[in-house]
Amino acid sequence: MRRAIATAAGALALAAIAGCGGSGDATDASAETPAEPAAAKLGTCRTQPGVPGFRCGTIEVPKFRSDPGRGSFEIGFAVRERNDAGEPSQGAIFAVEGGPGYASTTTAATYQNLFRGLLDHRELVLVDMRGTGLSGPIDCPNVQRGTAPEWIGLGECARRLGDEFEAYATGAAAEDIDAVRAALGFERMALYGDSYGTFLGQSYAYRHPDRLEAVVLDGAYPVQGESPWYPSLIRSGNRDFVTACDRSPECPPGAARRLREQAEAMRDRGMNAGTLIDAIAGAAYGPPQSYLDVEEAGRALLNGDDQPWIDLNANLRVAYEHPRRYDYATELVVGCNDYPMIWDKSASEPERRAQLEEAIRSHPRDAFLPFTPREVALGSTVGYLECLTWPQPTDAYEPPVPEGAEPTDAPVLVVNGELDDLTTPREGATVAAEFPNSRRFIGRNAGHVDALYDAGGPSARTIRRFLREQLGG
Repeated sequence: MRRAIATAAGALALAAIAGCGGSGDATDASAETPAEPAAAKLGTCRTQPGVPGFRCGTIEVPKFRSDPGRGSFEIGFAVRERNDAGEPSQGAIFAVEGGPGYASTTTAATYQNLFRGLLDHRELVLVDMRGTGLSGPIDCPNVQRGTAPEWIGLGECARRLGDEFEAYATGAAAEDIDAVRAALGFERMALYGDSYGTFLGQSYAYRHPDRLEAVVLDGAYPVQGESPWYPSLIRSGNRDFVTACDRSPECPPGAARRLREQAEAMRDRGMNAGTLIDAIAGAAYGPPQSYLDVEEAGRALLNGDDQPWIDLNANLRVAYEHPRRYDYATELVVGCNDYPMIWDKSASEPERRAQLEEAIRSHPRDAFLPFTPREVALGSTVGYLECLTWPQPTDAYEPPVPEGAEPTDAPVLVVNGELDDLTTPREGATVAAEFPNSRRFIGRNAGHVDALYDAGGPSARTIRRFLREQLGG
């Protein structure tokens, strides 16, 4: 997912998914066991104590493939053998997590529950992106613990990383996935990505189009062609806020009017209306109730009771887990490297600040009503202000999509939740248009990657049906 501050309910839901895998201890590959098919050495996964059937391994990859002499990373992964081990393998499903920053291996139980019978004849392979889980989390404690403002903490993180700051990028991570595929001996594979995993999955689909049997992009947003203002996030959030209220018998009529009134009242009182933008963005987890919670707190604010709004915003700031489960620094580093910004990344920091101000002043004032461009860019988390201090790119940077690359013609399923304002249905349409053999599914009343939260729901059933159609079994 792109970065957004989650509500307390959303944070707990994320923890429930990410925590399914295990303790975050190091992998012990000393007890080697044969794998089929495999060239990599696999051993006991101490990160998966409650998930039987997984074995873990690592491979060594260059930090920069354009300059292998600059050192290497170890990429960790976990493999679950097919249920019917007595029959030949029909291939593998690779699954990659979101964030960026979440370790795929910690979501093992959730992925098993999602894919179910598809794993009778296929291996499940989980690759931890460089900078996460078994693949060397980035060590930037001020960022992880929130002990410094992000723009300061991330600047210190860049100094810690030195000339490796560009090594943590989506294009490089896509090549790591292919290196794991090759090491395990799979000619082709099915690929599932959720949230940021869809961004990474698209990168892989452009870089290695012929290696894919089928692709599922769950909670999809475009790897190229996105506006640095991310306009559909704000507009979808405002619309979803109203839709959730309109569908609820407990919510009084007039949600759109109250949203406008709350934004105006916050300005009149010297409050940051950007916190309302973030509260709505965080409601992508757990709709429609999550939107109703924001609406109720805002309604109380308009009626003179500030405490529900204070409580809601206190819950927006959550502590981050151990970096082996979720590495917040990786999320910010990859975002600064790969996502479009309102300013020119090649500019100096003073030039970027001037460009940002000019972009705010020149942007249509009614583009995000009831919010202003200044509130979106400066008052909320949408603007990626911490990246103002990020180093300028060099020739070593690997973009998500190489120039001139063509996408896979393998079947692609693009999934979005109707009430997801982090990875919106409009963005899903942009993603689907990139692939010549794509189809879409929009889950009614669903939020962000709801297939992971509700393995028996419509989104999850659609994903399984699509994969059975394309892969058999």
